[in-house]
Amino acid sequence: MNAGKIISFEGKRSGEQGVVLRPGYHGTINACRQLLVKFLPQRMDALFERLDDVLYTQADKAGIDHNQTAYFESMRVLRREREQIQSTFNKGVLGRFDRFWTHGPAAVSRHTLEGSYNSDELGLVESDELEEGLAITGMVSKGNNTYYRDLYALDERFSYLLHGVSMGKEGNPLAPAALCGAFEQAITTLEVTLAVKLVIYKQFEKELIGHLGAFYDQANATLAKAGILPGIKPTMRRNAPYQTSSTASSGYSPAADSATYAPGENPEMQAEVFATLQQLLLQRRPESLAAPTGNVHYVESVNLLSALSVLQHQGNIAEAANAPVMDARSMRAALLKMPQIGQAASGRMAIGRVDEDTIDVISMLFEFILDDPGLSDPMRALLARLQIPMLKVAILDKSFFSRKDHPARRLLNVMAQAAIGWTEESGRSGDGLYARIESAVNRILAKFDDDLALFDELYEQFAAFLEREQRGAHVAEERATQVTQGKEALVEAKRHVADEIGRCLSNYGDVPDVVQNLVRDGWNDVLLLIYLRKGRESDEWSDAVNLMERLVWSVMPKPSHSERQELLRSIPELLKGLRAGLSGISYNQHKMNRAFKGLQARHLACLRGGRALDETLTQQADEEEHIDEVGEVMEEIVLESADAHSAPIVSEPDAFDAQATKLALGTWLELNEEDGAVIRAKLSWRSNISGSCLFVNRRGMKVAEVTRQGLGAWLRSGKAVLLPEISVPLMDRALNSLVETLNSPGSKKPGGGKEP
Repeated sequence: MNAGKIISFEGKRSGEQGVVLRPGYHGTINACRQLLVKFLPQRMDALFERLDDVLYTQADKAGIDHNQTAYFESMRVLRREREQIQSTFNKGVLGRFDRFWTHGPAAVSRHTLEGSYNSDELGLVESDELEEGLAITGMVSKGNNTYYRDLYALDERFSYLLHGVSMGKEGNPLAPAALCGAFEQAITTLEVTLAVKLVIYKQFEKELIGHLGAFYDQANATLAKAGILPGIKPTMRRNAPYQTSSTASSGYSPAADSATYAPGENPEMQAEVFATLQQLLLQRRPESLAAPTGNVHYVESVNLLSALSVLQHQGNIAEAANAPVMDARSMRAALLKMPQIGQAASGRMAIGRVDEDTIDVISMLFEFILDDPGLSDPMRALLARLQIPMLKVAILDKSFFSRKDHPARRLLNVMAQAAIGWTEESGRSGDGLYARIESAVNRILAKFDDDLALFDELYEQFAAFLEREQRGAHVAEERATQVTQGKEALVEAKRHVADEIGRCLSNYGDVPDVVQNLVRDGWNDVLLLIYLRKGRESDEWSDAVNLMERLVWSVMPKPSHSERQELLRSIPELLKGLRAGLSGISYNQHKMNRAFKGLQARHLACLRGGRALDETLTQQADEEEHIDEVGEVMEEIVLESADAHSAPIVSEPDAFDAQATKLALGTWLELNEEDGAVIRAKLSWRSNISGSCLFVNRRGMKVAEVTRQGLGAWLRSGKAVLLPEISVPLMDRALNSLVETLNSPGSKKPGGGKEP
């Protein structure tokens, strides 16, 4: 672990910008490093000892099932990997500390929470990784809030040592962000379930982040003793004890209700997402919304729920489908005016911190819903009416934020997922999707009080409707795909047959018209049918091509006696094969007889040593063929391209062409037509041959068929706009966006304000 290492302040790599340390303080910095070398192993030992107990307890609670097995297996994995994890973590932390003194804060930030949970990249992570990202973000936020005075002193002293270099947001190598980043990297390849990983992060938070106070005291004391800004002293009392979850409470506790939906889960883990959101809100909340002072009476949660029920009922009566989502400030103001809140005998009424945070989070989530491009305007407005019911759900049960299978969250997700393909042209009346969602929303507004079972009931009903609808859509989509595939296969087959015929005829030069006509008009369809039914690799295809070759050869001059003898022997079999093949495609009998007469004359000429014919016979045969050529002509089918043919093809593929090529099946597009109509279409099928794409609507009916180049032109011009990936549920996308917003500088503050 290089525990006794003395920091080298030399040897910066080429191209990296270094920093200059004030002379005379090398010993002081190494003294701080020794504190770190002593602190890390102690806390990591405590972490692993505690983890063993916690995982055993979780396994005992899980009972005899696969969850218990997972916990026991995780215990074995952790015991096996413990040394490697500790070594990687210790080296990571000490490496950050050492790089800081040679390359400054940028070297720490660059290696902190890599990959990671910053504002620019958080929106790109998969939904299954959201919990892990929130766990890390929560640890960092709570650590920063708890130790902000110590961190301020360390930042100032480290800055002084580097001649005033600014620490930045994550530049301190001893800050929670650096420690959490090193730990995240140390367990990134650990093969355990997400639930176990969250338990590990929880214990890391308790055993290491929760014990940083004493370490920071020692580090600051060491620096102050060395004369580095000894005047920095706390202006307030010592930091409050570190807490791993919010202890503020006002009314209902989520832990009691959570067991109804997730038996065996740790209530602390269920509330962890909300606790993390609270920490992020605390950092962003304007000073005007700080905890009120003076004689304040806090609203009981039961009274708050009663007031929300009145607002919910009023919204249902007014049918405020087009009403905007209420921001948190407006919601609080409206609630405090409600008689159900009650009046204080003295002082004023205020909403408790936990309920106020819940209002903030739900308001921001529904603002995301109103901005979600995956929903059309009518659907956004319809789902936005669920803001108050979902707020009540979140007040009743904080696991709403962490449990993907929460009844209310599940219903909201499935309705939003179904709505992605709906547009106004689909209609609102009857038993369609809009009417179903509207009915569910109205029932929630009218009936929901505090019984979460209503959401289970509505989910089952809506899921049954959706399953019936999707079965019909699947059948229609399969038919559309089969038709398109058939057309594609026919075009490809015609191309191959034409190539084969062209090759055969070109090999013999001047082929008589009677044979050319027979091959192009009759044998062409024989080859086409075999190609479609049996394929180019079949024996039937080879036999048909060989027969065509023998046919053309048979009418060419035969100067040698041996060739004429060979022709004489092959004619019966040749004519038999031709007749069988043409009969198989129901070739016109009159045209077949005339063609065979022409062949007979030419064969006779070849058997005489040439192929010259009486001019009158030739002219007569050609005239008869011209007169009777009124048969069936197969319709030429050309792939429709829906404006793609008119779109210019760029000489060099660009990013839009690449996007069109890589577009995954199941992706939804919004198509803006020239007449102003908006159509939503899903990529159902792409040809492996031509790259042509088939798009269908939510009922499985064909909407458009376009070439790959045409699709690129649509994306380039804005006619086609990609919609969000529906595999990521609406609530997951909303939570992701919320964390990104709260992490972003200059983002909208909770309570309706904006950063100055």
